Amino acid sequence: MASITNLDARMGPVEIDRRADMGSRSVRTEAIDVVESGRILLLRDVGFELTAQERELILDKEVIMPGQTERDSRTGRPTLIFDPERGSFERTKIQGEARREIEAMMQRFTAWADNIISTLFRSYRPALERERATYRPCVRNTPQGMHIDTSYKYPSQGRGMLRIFCNINPSGQPRVWQIGEPFEPFVSRFLPSTSRLSSWRDWVLHCLGGARVRRTRTPYDRLIADIRRLAKSDDQYQKTAPRQLVEFPAGSSWIALTDLAVHGAISGQHSLDQTFFLPVSAMREPERSSLHILERMTGRALV
Repeated sequence: MASITNLDARMGPVEIDRRADMGSRSVRTEAIDVVESGRILLLRDVGFELTAQERELILDKEVIMPGQTERDSRTGRPTLIFDPERGSFERTKIQGEARREIEAMMQRFTAWADNIISTLFRSYRPALERERATYRPCVRNTPQGMHIDTSYKYPSQGRGMLRIFCNINPSGQPRVWQIGEPFEPFVSRFLPSTSRLSSWRDWVLHCLGGARVRRTRTPYDRLIADIRRLAKSDDQYQKTAPRQLVEFPAGSSWIALTDLAVHGAISGQHSLDQTFFLPVSAMREPERSSLHILERMTGRALV
């Protein structure tokens, strides 16, 4: 591969050469192969640039994190969820002019993310569904268990979760992740235990109020949520599972199908991400999707 450098043969990210033309056919072909294989695509020098005013604003803790508790600080919360269609946060304690400025920053970021994804994944573009964007302004002091992504409020219904992340830390601090084993061996560890969770989970979700969920959950959504839950609660797995620590420098961005890529945040502050739902039919190799792998492993249709 002339334009993409493999940083680790087994688990690590794959980096686009800074001299490469991201719109070229060779780079686009390799980018698709990387994410469909469950790997992370690193764009070391292609990041979302803040204005001087935005940089000053997000460094003001009293403005950007009003009312943050000690527990919030340990877990990297609160997370701010932005709806790009409405141009506003779903909920936040940030008020007044500061809120308008941060929402304008998020609107600019979602347009930037859309452009990067459209350039690298041109064949996906007609089928992609843009979902929420997220801003994580807080310091993460507690490592996140390795997991795959799913969503309670926004069930993917078998579609891939194509996400672009960006480290916008104004102080130059990296965002550190742990990257785990490939999807299939990860799933095989927990699949036998998923059936015992189903009835308990459905009862709990009913009590919590299923009306808040914006789409119907499919068997796929329920299964992948169970696998995620089992993995994050398995202390022995989290201590001993194969992994690689990766630092994403400030000013970099990275892309993955996070329903396929086993990962967990370790540390960092000030990151953005934008989620796109990718229909399996739009993938170059649909059999590599988390949906088709799980259907093959369970022997049943999941959507």
